[in-house]
Parts: sequence; C-alpha cells; structure tokens
Amino acid sequence: GAGALGGVGHALGPLTRLQLDPLANTGVDPLDNGLGTQVADFKPVGTNLVTDHLTKGGAVADLPVVGPLSQGLVP
Repeated sequence: GAGALGGVGHALGPLTRLQLDPLANTGVDPLDNGLGTQVADFKPVGTNLVTDHLTKGGAVADLPVVGPLSQGLVP
C-alpha cells in the first residue's frame, strides 16, 4: 500500500528534473526562434515568454506553473 506509493514517488522524482528539450542550448533548437508583435501602445507579446524555460534547458520542475505542482506531488 503506502510503501508502493512511496516507491513510485521516489522513482518518478528524477523525471521532474530531466531536461525537456533535448536540443536546448544548441545552435539547432527550433524553439529558440522567437516571434513577437506589438499593437499600438500595448505591451509587446512574443513566443519567447513561453519557450524560454525550455530553450535554456529547463525541466518540469523549472516551469512556472507546473513546476511547483510537480514538486508537491512527487518528492
């Protein structure tokens, strides 16, 4: 029961720290290309806001929303 669930948590823990994008920090990473736009005097919006964590070699634990959740579920 509880021992099996604890074992699963410890087995999955390292997965939250694996690099998600295998091409991160290389010159051939397609996610490293960003696109941005600005309409009138509104704040500019771009794709780098979403992809920066991945292109810098981030893991699930480093993602802004999912990271804290994954740390709470898996030790």
